[in-house]
Amino acid sequence: MNSYYIVLVKGKNPNNFLHKCNLNNINILNIKNISKNEILIKININDVNKLLKIKSIYKIKIINSRGLLKLKELLYRNMILILFFILGIIFLSVLSNTIFDVQIISDNINLNKKVEKILNQNNIRKYQFQKNYKELNKIKKIILNEFKDEIEWIEITNKGTKTEVKLVERKLSKKEKIKNYTNIIAGKSGVIRKIYAEDGQKQIELNTYVNKGDIIISGIILKDEDIKDYVHAKGKVYAEVWYNVTIEFPLKYQEKIYTNNKCTRIYMKLSNKYISLNKYNNFERKKKYYLKNNIVPFEIGIEEEREVKIINDRYSIKEAKIKAIEKAKEKVLQTLDNDEYIISEKPLKFKEKNSKIVLEMFFSCFEEISKEEEIIPEDEKE
Repeated sequence: MNSYYIVLVKGKNPNNFLHKCNLNNINILNIKNISKNEILIKININDVNKLLKIKSIYKIKIINSRGLLKLKELLYRNMILILFFILGIIFLSVLSNTIFDVQIISDNINLNKKVEKILNQNNIRKYQFQKNYKELNKIKKIILNEFKDEIEWIEITNKGTKTEVKLVERKLSKKEKIKNYTNIIAGKSGVIRKIYAEDGQKQIELNTYVNKGDIIISGIILKDEDIKDYVHAKGKVYAEVWYNVTIEFPLKYQEKIYTNNKCTRIYMKLSNKYISLNKYNNFERKKKYYLKNNIVPFEIGIEEEREVKIINDRYSIKEAKIKAIEKAKEKVLQTLDNDEYIISEKPLKFKEKNSKIVLEMFFSCFEEISKEEEIIPEDEKE
C-alpha cells in the first residue's frame, strides 16, 4: 500500500512551482486547481523534504495523507481506544471462561456432597477455568464409575459462568400396580355416539345422555342379578360433548415484513443498552459471535442486522370475527386427538370492547370419554 501526501500550494503563478518540482525530480502524482493562486498536489511521502527545500515564496501546507501512512496515523491517534478494546476482549474472555458457581441439581444431599468432592479434585470449582467438552466427558465417566450403583445418569454443562451438574439417581424399578378389575366410566358428560366393548357388560345404549362418572361398560358380570365374575373391562366410548369458548381478538394489528436488506456490524452492549451505528430504523438482530460475562454487564460482538418493515393496520369487525372464530376453533382442535373432531360450531355472544372484540363460541365435538375405574370385589373389601 503506497503512502502519499495531499499538499496545498499557495502563491503567484503556481505553474512556476510545478516547473521547479519537475527540475528537482519531484514526482507529482495528481494536480487539482483550486483557484488562480492555489493548487492541490499529490506527492510520494519520500518527496516531502525536497518540496520544502524549493518552496521559496510559496506557502506549503500538508492537509491530508493517504495509504499506509494514513492507517498509521489513525492507529496512533486511536491507540488508547484500540488498547482498551483489546484489553476489554481479553478481560471478557478470561471472565467468560471462569467458573463463578457450581450447581448440582439433585434432591439427594449426601450424593451431592460425594459428587462435589470428585468435582473439586478435578478442578471444577469456583474461580477455576472452565473445562472443555472433552474434559467434562472424562470427568463424567469418572463419577459414573465411582458411583455406578447410585447414579443412573449425569450431565455436566457450562452455562455462562456457571457449571451445572444434573444427576439422576439409580433406583430399583417399581412394578406398576395393575388394576385387576375395572369398569369403563364416562370421563365427561355427553351423549353416547359409539361404544367399542372388548370385555365387560355394556350398560348404556347409543344416543343416551350420561353424566361424568356413569358406568358405561361394567367389569362386574351379572347373571340373574347375582355377581358371576369380575373382569378387567376393555373398550372405547365416544360421545358428543359440548364446549363454550370465549375469545378476545384485537382490532388493531401489527405485521412484520422482512426486506432483503441486511448488514454485519460490530456492537457493544452495556447492561441492556446497545451501542452501535444502526443502518436501519427497524431491524432484527442475529448475533454471530459475542463475548460477555454475567458478573460485568458488558458484551461485545458481531451481529447481523436484517431490515424489517412494520405495518400497523386495523381489522374490520367482519374480518376480526372471522379471525376470532378461527382462533377459537384452533383452541378446541388442540385438545382433540386424531380420531376426534368438531361436529358443529355456532357463535353465541359478540361485543366490541376497548379496540377488541369478545366472541363466545359453542362447539359440539365427537370425543372419546372412556376412563378406567378400579373395582374391589366384595370379598376383598375390609
